[in-house]
Amino acid sequence: MSAVAKPFQQATVRAAEAALRRDEGTRRFLVADEVGLGKTVVARDVIGKLIARRRKPLVVFYVTSGKVGDQNKRDLLECLTESERPQALSGADRLGLMPFTDPPKGRVHLYALTPGTSFPPAASRSSPGRAIERAFISKLLRACDPEAHRALGTAFFQLSASKSWPDALKAAKKVMRTGTGRLVPAFARALRAEFAPLSVRDAVTAGADRPYALIARLRRALAEASLAANPPDLVILDEFQCYRRLLFPEAGDRLAGQLFGRDTAPSRRPAALLLSATPYRSYAERWEAGPGAQPHREFFEIISFLAGATTGAATAAAFERFGETLQALGRLPAGSDHSTLLAEAHAIKSELEGLLRPHVSRTERIVRDDGSGHAREAGKADLKGTDLDTYRHFATPISKRLRSSAMAYWLSVPLPAQALGFAYQISRGVTFGSPSGVPKISSNRLYTAPVDGWGSAKLRRLHNIADPDSLALPWVAPSLPWWPAGGAWAGATPRKLLIFSRFRATPPSIASLTSLEVERRLLARSAESYRKAWRVRRLQPKRGQAATVALFHPSPFLIENVDVLKGSGSSSTRRVRAAVRRQLEQALSRLGIGVGGPSAKEARRHRPGWEVLAAIDRKAGYETVVHSAWQPLGDRDAALKRLLADWKRARPLSWVSPREFDDLVAMAMGGPAIAIGRALRRHHGNILQTGLSSLVRLCWKGLRTYLDNPVFWAKLGRGTPTEALQRAVVDGGFEAVMDEHFWTRSAKKNGGKLADDLLEALDAQVGWFTFRSLQNQRDGVRVRCHAAVPFGGTESERSAEDPAGDRPHRSEGVRAAFNTPFWPHVLATTSVGQEGLDFHTWCERIGHWDLCSSPVDLEQREGRIQRFGGLVIRRRLGTDLSEVGRVAGRQGQSPWAALADAAGEHLGDEMGLSPWWTLPGAEVSRHLFALPRSRDVLRFERLCRQRSLYRLALGQPRQEELVEMLGAKDPEVIRELARLALDLSAFGAEQAAIDPLQEAAE
Repeated sequence: MSAVAKPFQQATVRAAEAALRRDEGTRRFLVADEVGLGKTVVARDVIGKLIARRRKPLVVFYVTSGKVGDQNKRDLLECLTESERPQALSGADRLGLMPFTDPPKGRVHLYALTPGTSFPPAASRSSPGRAIERAFISKLLRACDPEAHRALGTAFFQLSASKSWPDALKAAKKVMRTGTGRLVPAFARALRAEFAPLSVRDAVTAGADRPYALIARLRRALAEASLAANPPDLVILDEFQCYRRLLFPEAGDRLAGQLFGRDTAPSRRPAALLLSATPYRSYAERWEAGPGAQPHREFFEIISFLAGATTGAATAAAFERFGETLQALGRLPAGSDHSTLLAEAHAIKSELEGLLRPHVSRTERIVRDDGSGHAREAGKADLKGTDLDTYRHFATPISKRLRSSAMAYWLSVPLPAQALGFAYQISRGVTFGSPSGVPKISSNRLYTAPVDGWGSAKLRRLHNIADPDSLALPWVAPSLPWWPAGGAWAGATPRKLLIFSRFRATPPSIASLTSLEVERRLLARSAESYRKAWRVRRLQPKRGQAATVALFHPSPFLIENVDVLKGSGSSSTRRVRAAVRRQLEQALSRLGIGVGGPSAKEARRHRPGWEVLAAIDRKAGYETVVHSAWQPLGDRDAALKRLLADWKRARPLSWVSPREFDDLVAMAMGGPAIAIGRALRRHHGNILQTGLSSLVRLCWKGLRTYLDNPVFWAKLGRGTPTEALQRAVVDGGFEAVMDEHFWTRSAKKNGGKLADDLLEALDAQVGWFTFRSLQNQRDGVRVRCHAAVPFGGTESERSAEDPAGDRPHRSEGVRAAFNTPFWPHVLATTSVGQEGLDFHTWCERIGHWDLCSSPVDLEQREGRIQRFGGLVIRRRLGTDLSEVGRVAGRQGQSPWAALADAAGEHLGDEMGLSPWWTLPGAEVSRHLFALPRSRDVLRFERLCRQRSLYRLALGQPRQEELVEMLGAKDPEVIRELARLALDLSAFGAEQAAIDPLQEAAE
């Protein structure tokens, strides 16, 4: 998949570069493209343009939340050569740690900083920081103001640090010895500003009895000094609406003010590139615009920041006239002539576009959703008596003061009395009891069938949409199948689902109960089996288990000489197998190995498959490279080392028997390591020569560990592990899935890193969620999360039954795993996953567990899976261009690489949005978890309709009233009104400038 900027992105890059280089302007620009349109690609290419004519390094501060930063920071450096990128990224995630990390090198110095830790509000509570940070502050203070340091002493900064303190002092001393440049005088200035009007010595003496508060102020001074000593040339604020205070700092917030050079001349301030699909509230409901509230003013504040106060005032005045015209249009009775007012509105629209385009670019897809059919697609969750029992059980013991909130929690959180625990005020200190007949979860009955889906109508609906039986499969189906699915994949195959909810307790409750249901259907025997089920492993290296090594050995001979697509001429597995037999027989013949035997008796020989494969790889000349790839793993695992020694002693052969040949055919077609190696080789042609070690690590440490799962074994059915997995690889189109996955990742990773990239994603571990026990208030009921997981983290404590502990998912690890075709198949989140994150690679379904309140939030949610080259697009392309892919496959190419070229050639548009962002017939699947007679169905339809009109409310007060009034017009007028939405795209601006010139030329 190409990461080259499309025409609309290239136009945005040109507009941003012009604004950031403009000597007489503010050197600030906002990229406000709709969700999923690749703002990071624009930022990457802007950096590339800015360094093209620089002699000094470009210092870039990339400021965003940790989750978004983890996802995007390395992508910003793709404007550099591959060898430059590792040294360009600083390891410091906050200003105070910059002195202790190796400084970046090269043309770009990128610092990815989190706003809360790097730029905390002046009055906020701050942590004492790391020991090394405090040790360094101690050294700096002694250098700046020895008297102030003597008043405190070095021990003051130790706090609770013990074993780490001596090493921290040594590290701080080393930094001071190697040189601090401008940091010492900058720290002295920051101290004087922080403690004025007192002297530094008097201030620290007075604050010594409150060490944590004093150290927080000293840390803030260190951050100011670090910023002054290493000022940025460019500040990129990603999803800055979450911390807009940085743009408008209070008078006492020196650190935030210093970021954009509040007290310096405009020419010396850093350039600013702002990224956000929702940089301002383009739509506010009545409750957000109550007495005294003016959410629309946020927009004018942003424009003043970007363009200056004069342009901000002119923009506000024009929007006021625009709003008056829209109000007049809304008041016209049905059947009236709208043409005069429409013409006036279009004129003001053009004026506004002229004011804003030099400072803002926003590209949008065409909105086609009007709400029709969505309620039918979403379906309803029917109530049962046990659901009401669950509500009464939860609500009755709650204090009257909080009982009004019980309904909202019950509607959202499955098993609310146990899932909320003690973290929520509504359930803190409440004893719920354990009455019979009420659904509840307990440690000694985890595999007992739940009563009516745990008394949750929404959870029952979820298990209809995401059938736990299909969630038990280890990977999803390919968008471009190479042959019909078989076995467990022949019926309902797993489709990933992204769920958004309101409360933080909802995602872990959904995920754990769904994962439990997956296990229960396949592994249910007793409570003991739940505790022990995850310890059952069939692919561990043991004496006499060399077949396991063969199963996950990416044989260079088989990968190089057998292609399941080449020469098959058909998509049936029978014909594919026949083609594989022909290719393998020819390849063996070239090695001088025949198929048969000197005699009928010897032809009945049946050596183990691993021994045959080892002997063939050796005869083909791969012994040295294979040994080098496996040796590092064997050196760390004694059992594997013994198996590799057996492998090395494999007897030579000059012929194979028919049964041995059948084993080779089965491995060539269905071996998981062979399939993944062949798929990877299509995107990294030299993998066997330069990357076999990374491929072996992926197969042994990643794929083997992931597949060695009791749920998968129960689902895949009969036979030895070799038989079950070879059958699954063929039935589930595993190689087609891997070809598609490696193609999607090739936009972000070069071929040599694709194997390690997938290995990291497969490394996501099982998480846990603890329900509150109703029998024993001190204990909890711990449930695994795997097929479904919450985004935002599960618990960190370790289980008493599992001392080694399954550590919790990190958010970035969870996101990376969800963006593979493997587990988890369901991801549940709250608004924390709503902005700036990608979940589209293998997901085309979205679930609104709790409905959001505005069309902007709806757009943000659905934008998580409506992104470049997402599954919703690939499914359509895989159907429409399937023959292109199959023809390329028969020629030895990646079907997806060929299909992508054809799609760009035949389905592309002038802007570059089609086919990778928009494509007719490529629509996400929406699911609304609404109860019978719920207003949510009508609200959902209204939100979908408002998506095409809410942009007209930009910059207007009482926005919901305006949209409702305009939405009541007849469809033809609504279509005319929709054309009044501002076009702020840089591409549109360039086309508008070109068209008159073309007309004049004609």
